[in-house]
Amino acid sequence: MKRRILIISACLLLLPVLFASASAPQWSKVIVQGHNVEIAAAAVYEVGGQVDESLGIINSVAAEIPLDRLAALRADHRVTAVYVDHSVEAAATGGDQITADFPELIGADEAVAQNITGEGITVAVVDSGISRHFQWSRDRVITRYSALDERTRPYDDPNGHGTFMAGIIGNNEVDGEGYMGVAPGVNFVDVMVLDAEGKGTYADVVEGLDWILANKDAYNIRIANLSLVGAIGGPYWADPVNQAVEALWEAGVVVVAATGNAGPEPLSISAPGNDPFVISVGAFTDNRTPADLSDDYIAPFSSAGPTEMGFVKPDLVAPGAHIVSMMDPNSTWAREHRDSRLQGRYYEAAGTSAAAAVTSGAAALLLQQHPHLTPNQVKYALTASARPAVYDDNSLAWSVFQQGAGRLWIPDAIWGDHTGEANGDMIPGGKYVGPTVYRDGNFVLVDEQGNDLAESGDYLWNGGYLWNGGYLWNGGYLWNGGYLWNGGYLWNGSTEWQPWEEDDIWQSGYSWLGDGTSWAGGYLWNGGYLWNGGYLWNGGYLWNGGYLWNGLIGNLE
Repeated sequence: MKRRILIISACLLLLPVLFASASAPQWSKVIVQGHNVEIAAAAVYEVGGQVDESLGIINSVAAEIPLDRLAALRADHRVTAVYVDHSVEAAATGGDQITADFPELIGADEAVAQNITGEGITVAVVDSGISRHFQWSRDRVITRYSALDERTRPYDDPNGHGTFMAGIIGNNEVDGEGYMGVAPGVNFVDVMVLDAEGKGTYADVVEGLDWILANKDAYNIRIANLSLVGAIGGPYWADPVNQAVEALWEAGVVVVAATGNAGPEPLSISAPGNDPFVISVGAFTDNRTPADLSDDYIAPFSSAGPTEMGFVKPDLVAPGAHIVSMMDPNSTWAREHRDSRLQGRYYEAAGTSAAAAVTSGAAALLLQQHPHLTPNQVKYALTASARPAVYDDNSLAWSVFQQGAGRLWIPDAIWGDHTGEANGDMIPGGKYVGPTVYRDGNFVLVDEQGNDLAESGDYLWNGGYLWNGGYLWNGGYLWNGGYLWNGGYLWNGSTEWQPWEEDDIWQSGYSWLGDGTSWAGGYLWNGGYLWNGGYLWNGGYLWNGGYLWNGLIGNLE
């Protein structure tokens, strides 16, 4: 049986070293990558290790290695990388007649009225499980897979987070406005990678993604929802989970990821939302006035870009505050947050994990109507049809690093003319840098030679919560693709690597955990924990109007 080690912090990671008996063997749990699985496994066995799991999606194995043999393993010329196997957790989820407004906020009700419900599309929910205790889940979860070796109940959701996300995507119960999920006809595949505490390991997540890759055709899995967030330990391409999601993307599976709940500071996008290929989703709130768009605003917890390699993220924003969905009252999260219970098995919470689930439901609607679309085309349609927040003069109310292309609007994605592909000429598995540099106290968008992209060179963001720049949004410019990495780094406007000073990262909490080839221990995946406090939706960051959530608009005269 695979032994699971939960690493709480870097300090706690040292305790076994400091206090273990001198004679006690010390082991490290790692992911070993080679040119193929067989080579990686052979290298493990040769240093006296044991292989726990095969992770073919990234040519790796999950293994346990004697601590004093790690150096020998890394020195093996057949081994391309060794990663410490981090722990992972669930991205946060925070009366009378229960109502769910988020389907109407993105126009999903207009699609459902035309019998576009996500029918025939399968979404893989990579999370803590999907409870069997609801009619919609019993009817539409077509298969289940667990990457966990230990469970309290087979094929259930002891934490509650996965069920909450699945309900957002496709609950077919109704309230006074319509269905309470975005895509009430969608099918689910339950891919369980998080335990009762909402935690798992990198190996668990990669194993779950590997299973999706192997079974996507059998179950018509078109979308993988990852309401999971992880720390940044180096360039995005050095993260095993990012490598796996790019393999899925290349194989035709749309990957939707939460950006994280570390906002509003810049440079707070988490993995795998930092991967340039996937659809990375931030959160906005309707301020509890769903009929009035003028007081909606970006949720302050929503992580902001750019990413560690200079990409514009999030790609778009979706409803992520006071989201209503279902979970088992006996699940861990429900028992720990009884004040979030609205009625029966309905709970209210917030977070970019919920916004990602909303977007996965929207992608299912789009794919039912246009089943031929590739992941790049799905991403293009959703971002090209998004509605940015702009003032009367069409200048942006929030930076693209806060709202991306704008708020999700599914009717225009389905019926609009958005034929194109996102991600430019980038190829999954490549190494790219985005169009952002940090220069003179601002984030600036540049071309491959470092020249300003924005008109008049005035697209600047100083990292503040409110955007006061002068860039004019023309509704059609997408930050499409990246530049090939040439071994340098473009953050500071040069092509030579220069270490960051602490002041250069805006105290964002971004931490480089390793050297890009190995991971320092001590990170917990915030893979779905639910946001439930610390922020009042009617205070602090309340936007006082003066802007429009606009669709595609022309250039200003």
